[in-house]
Amino acid sequence: MLNLVRRNFILRYKGSVLGVLWSLLLPLAHLLVLAYLFGKVVRLGIEDYPAFVFTALLPWNWFSSCINSAGSLFLSNRDLLRRPNFAPYTLIIIDALTNLLTFLISLPILFVLLISHGRGMTLSLPFFLLLVPIQGILIIGLGLMIATLNVFYRDIAHIMSVATMLLFYITPVFYGSQTVGKEYHFLFEWNPMAILIENYRAVLFQGTSPEWHSLLIAFIFSAIVCYFGYLIYRRQIHNVIDAI
Repeated sequence: MLNLVRRNFILRYKGSVLGVLWSLLLPLAHLLVLAYLFGKVVRLGIEDYPAFVFTALLPWNWFSSCINSAGSLFLSNRDLLRRPNFAPYTLIIIDALTNLLTFLISLPILFVLLISHGRGMTLSLPFFLLLVPIQGILIIGLGLMIATLNVFYRDIAHIMSVATMLLFYITPVFYGSQTVGKEYHFLFEWNPMAILIENYRAVLFQGTSPEWHSLLIAFIFSAIVCYFGYLIYRRQIHNVIDAI
C-alpha cells in the first residue's frame, strides 16, 4: 500500500518541470485568489484573513480531491482489481493517503502564515492528530460508495463533482459560520465537513481545543458513512469485477 501511495504521488507530477512543487503551488494559487477577492475586493473584515482561509483550504482540498477522483479508481485500475490477492478497497485508502500527503507537505506554509500573523504554535496543536483520522474515515466511506456505484452508473462521478462544488459554498472555508444568519446554521451543524473545518480552524488558527460536541457528531456521521460505504462495496464488489 505504501509503495502504491509513493508511486501515485510521484506519477502525479512526473514529466512536469516543477514536479512536486505543484503540490505547494496549487493550494497557494487558490489561497491568493481567495485572499485577494475576499480580503481586498469583497472585504469580509476577518482578521489575518490569509491564515484564516489557508487553515480551512488545506483540509477542504484533501476532501474535494479524494471525492472527485473516487469515481475513476476502480475503472482505471482494472488490472489490479483482477488480481486474486488484491483487495480493491485499498485503492480508496491509497488515494486518501496520497492526497493526505499533499495536505501534510503544505503544512509548513500554513505554519509560516500563522507565525507571520502572530499566531504561533500552541498546546492545542496535538488535537490536529484527532481531526485527520475523523476526516479520513469520512473520505474513505464516501470513496467506497462513489467508486463502487460509478462502475454501474457513470453519472455518479459527475453528480459528485457538482455536489462537491456546491458543498464548498455551504462549508465555511472562505468565511466564518458565525457571520451567517441563525436560520441557516443547520447547514453547518449537520455538515460534517463544516464541523471539521471549524475545528481545524479552532485548533490551528485560534489555538483553542476542538468543540467536542460537534466533533462527536462529525465522528458518528463519518463512522456511519464509512459503514454503509463498506456495506455497499462488500455486496457489489463481485459484480464490480465482472463489470470491468
